Amino acid sequence: MPAADLRLLALDSGGVRSLSSLMILRRLMAAVDPNAPLKPCNYFDIIGGTSTGGLIAIMLGRLRMTVDECIDAYTSLSDKVFEKKSYRSLAYEVR
Repeated sequence: MPAADLRLLALDSGGVRSLSSLMILRRLMAAVDPNAPLKPCNYFDIIGGTSTGGLIAIMLGRLRMTVDECIDAYTSLSDKVFEKKSYRSLAYEVR
């Protein structure tokens, strides 16, 4: 008897560019069921990622967010996480 197919969602790192992965995923979920797009956690058996992709994987898998909820949360979070920082206080003079 053949094993059931395994549905795996792998999300790569990319900082704020990870938002494009979510937009692609939103279209994919709508294509799976146009009448009622599924949550990724209800379609994929395994969801994982690296760096920001891992953060998105937690939101979609463990927190069971819809793609739109994840986009909203990720956008809000990325504004705080990826804000420009000044490293002047770390600079020192080398003599």
